[in-house]
Amino acid sequence: MKLRLLLTLGLMSMISACSTAPKYVVVSPELIGYSKGVYFDNKIQLNVSDQRSSNYIVQIIKDDEPAKLLSSQSSLTSIIKETISPVFRQQGLGIDTFSNVQVDIIIDNALINVQQSLVSYKAQNTIALKVLVRNGDTVLTKNFNISGSSNGPLKADIAVLERDFNNQLAATLVKITNNVEIQSAIKTPGNTF
Repeated sequence: MKLRLLLTLGLMSMISACSTAPKYVVVSPELIGYSKGVYFDNKIQLNVSDQRSSNYIVQIIKDDEPAKLLSSQSSLTSIIKETISPVFRQQGLGIDTFSNVQVDIIIDNALINVQQSLVSYKAQNTIALKVLVRNGDTVLTKNFNISGSSNGPLKADIAVLERDFNNQLAATLVKITNNVEIQSAIKTPGNTF
């Protein structure tokens, strides 16, 4: 009986030692599968803004406890701008703060909502981005939404949640860069740079 108690206590202490709670969520999407050489000498003014009421990315709700909220270490607006700018450049698009063509990427939603119980969890992921292109008389608004869910036994693994979020964010940004309507609105003739 004492041996069983010692083994149980030892196992629980090992599990709790390995499960230090992270303070941030690592957001680092990798964009692959985008078209190259789409533009020829086009330039845009690129802006990314966040319309969310708060900047956390993960919300973990556990019975009778306050919600645990995790943000990314850098702002999501900076991460998106730093991730999509090199892709636009590889597509042949220059980023210029004085360009007459303005592309705004607006974050409407970016959240992993986790319902944690004693023996399982359920996670809902939602990303909603809006792209607004202003080019002379041309104004285009496109919405890009992606969502998913996962569940599992025991405690939600933050690394798995991060991976799913990064994959979804990358897929959404690739859809933006490959969108034919956005490309057409940017390339509309009659712009002076």
